[in-house]
Amino acid sequence: MTEELLSFAPESTDSTASRSIVERIAALEETDPVTLPPLYDAIDPEALNSLVDTSAARDSRSPATVRFTYCGYDVLVRRDGEITIAAA
Repeated sequence: MTEELLSFAPESTDSTASRSIVERIAALEETDPVTLPPLYDAIDPEALNSLVDTSAARDSRSPATVRFTYCGYDVLVRRDGEITIAAA
């Protein structure tokens, strides 16, 4: 596991927050995303995606965030779509 801190937004409008998180952590772990445990063991992916994927969420001035641990990483997701991943 690396001690890197990553901050990013999903790379495209087709990518969900949950998918981006799994792909980035798999890259940090130098493994295939399908070998990681299911994200839903840590958080409800649909609820996570709805935090950032709706236009109402993006237009909101509320600084809502969600923080959880997944595969030994602290993950912070902001309503504006910014995702930060750091070693736990």
